[in-house]
Amino acid sequence: MNRNAKMVFVASIILNVLLIGVLLGQSPRRFDRATMRQQRMDQALKDLPEAAQTRLREKIQQLHAAAEPLFEQIRKNEEQAVQLLGKEPFDETAYDRQVSKITEMRVEMTKQLSQVVKDASKDLTPEERRRFAELLHRPPPAPAQS
Repeated sequence: MNRNAKMVFVASIILNVLLIGVLLGQSPRRFDRATMRQQRMDQALKDLPEAAQTRLREKIQQLHAAAEPLFEQIRKNEEQAVQLLGKEPFDETAYDRQVSKITEMRVEMTKQLSQVVKDASKDLTPEERRRFAELLHRPPPAPAQS
């Protein structure tokens, strides 16, 4: 094995170890997010009539159903950008194109999800709309654990 092949092999191992570390490090938080989201929803809706709770839960489900495929597309493109970073020789133009594509996708996703939220809010009462807005508000991130 020549020197360049060894360097590529070692770099590949390092990137794979880092990727596994990131995935394992994020997995507990991903599970906690769903639990925290459910707790926030239960708290925000607890004193509403059952019909209003059901209607708001359906609106949140619609939003999640619309958002998930968009988030998945962005995640795939982000993975491709990371792969471009690890390739030899580094193709700066391809990487910049990929980052621009991700940025455009995020802008488009924001437009689409804003429309879903607007459409979902049209038939809500003022109180339900206020609660819906509470549910959409993201709490500040938890402090980093050492």
